[in-house]
Amino acid sequence: MEVTIEHSFCPYCDEATELYFRIVNTILFSTHEDDLRVGMEHLKNQTPLDEYFVYGYGAHHLWVCQRRASDKSKIFKHRILIARF
Repeated sequence: MEVTIEHSFCPYCDEATELYFRIVNTILFSTHEDDLRVGMEHLKNQTPLDEYFVYGYGAHHLWVCQRRASDKSKIFKHRILIARF
């Protein structure tokens, strides 16, 4: 996997910071797309991932955006990272 950090992460609480590093580790420990999808689904089911982040898949990548601390229904303008597979 190739991870590109595209924008700064806003560490507004310890839980968000821990999840950010867990996302990065999940990406880095994945060897192919299927591993990544399984890893992200596991992270989503075991943590409050959706409370702090929004993510999705393109044809050959995973993108991640961070939710705003002031209004969790809104996300920051720029995605924070992209992982190409």
